[in-house]
Amino acid sequence: MTLAVAPPVVRAARPDDLPAVAVHMRGMLERELGGYDPRLHADVDDLARAYLASPGTRLFVCLAEGRDGPVVAGTASVRPGGPKPAYVPEWLAARYAGRRVGQICRVWVDPAHRRLGVGRMLATEAARWASAAGYDPVCLHTNAAVPGALAFWTGFPGAVLVHDARPDPWSTVHFEIDPAVSGA
Repeated sequence: MTLAVAPPVVRAARPDDLPAVAVHMRGMLERELGGYDPRLHADVDDLARAYLASPGTRLFVCLAEGRDGPVVAGTASVRPGGPKPAYVPEWLAARYAGRRVGQICRVWVDPAHRRLGVGRMLATEAARWASAAGYDPVCLHTNAAVPGALAFWTGFPGAVLVHDARPDPWSTVHFEIDPAVSGA
């Protein structure tokens, strides 16, 4: 007899999720993203303040069945504002100046849960929430050096390439999400 395994669930993060989310995020930073950089990852230091107590933000968690109960399979977040002007060309920063921009961030899926739809579920929910919150445009950037990241966003419904910054230090590629196509 085969036992049914519950499908992964994506929902807004709650305070009791944050310790496991922090472990997940710090692990992803160390394993795949070159380590923690306080200039770029300060939100990870206080997830409650950054996402649960800040207006216009949302942190999503995907929980999957593990041996001892639910485990964090991945995360995604939305925060107000476009890319930081210090890290992008002037024209790209100007593109978002004065607009109600929402940025999808931290779409990080644990390697054990990849290729199972977790990233798609998280990114879709983040885009849907950002659009419902009134953000226009919704943007994101990805590190093309992370295996599968560029292919994921290139294939994401409604993702439109805005700027390929490679060979910047982070192999950054910038996208915007067309909510009419993404289902947001």
